[in-house]
Amino acid sequence: MPGKRDRGSTTKAEEAFTAIRRQIERGQLPGGAKLTLQSLSDEMQMSLTPIREALRMLQAHGLVEYRPHHGHVVTRYSIPRAEEIYLLRETLEPLATRLAAQRASERELEEIRGLHEEFRAAAEKEDGEQGVVVDLNALWHRAVYEAAHSGFLDDFIDRLWTGVPYQAIWFIHRRHRSVLDHSAVTEALLTREADAAGSAMLHHIERGKKATIEHLRAIGAPET
Repeated sequence: MPGKRDRGSTTKAEEAFTAIRRQIERGQLPGGAKLTLQSLSDEMQMSLTPIREALRMLQAHGLVEYRPHHGHVVTRYSIPRAEEIYLLRETLEPLATRLAAQRASERELEEIRGLHEEFRAAAEKEDGEQGVVVDLNALWHRAVYEAAHSGFLDDFIDRLWTGVPYQAIWFIHRRHRSVLDHSAVTEALLTREADAAGSAMLHHIERGKKATIEHLRAIGAPET
């Protein structure tokens, strides 16, 4: 998920992995896009070795697949896969939000509030940079889940966010609704109302699921 905090120094392969993953999540590399070692090496000004390792990491995360005689391509996503991923998100993310209401430090709550205000301001700019809105959305979610202080839960959620990576394409068109959703979650967190915070996050994810499935159907994603 964008906004995931670094846990120590990163290698060149990890840098390449993060950069390519971000392009996929922003929709700059759509499903089916071909990825070649040389073009990625030229773009990132890295040798082929870290790029090759980054592609292996992307494969392990389900973001990229290798096709014989075609090479590496960005994974296309089916509707059943998206539905399964959202089923898990609807379970784990409200849980993390409830835990955050109980466990977050005052500093963490202030960070969540500040990120929400930044997100609101960016979302209200009709001519603003879409990538900034997408990144602030992810940073806010990341801050909430990290405040739960559950490493395993945090890692599971991060993996789920790669499940439908190009959700950013249509997220931007529902950003005003997301501002309202984030407000409800943030207010409940600040007053440490765990059940209200979890419920607000669940409603937020349910709306995202509906938009995601509608988008996948509109672009002809596989139904099986």
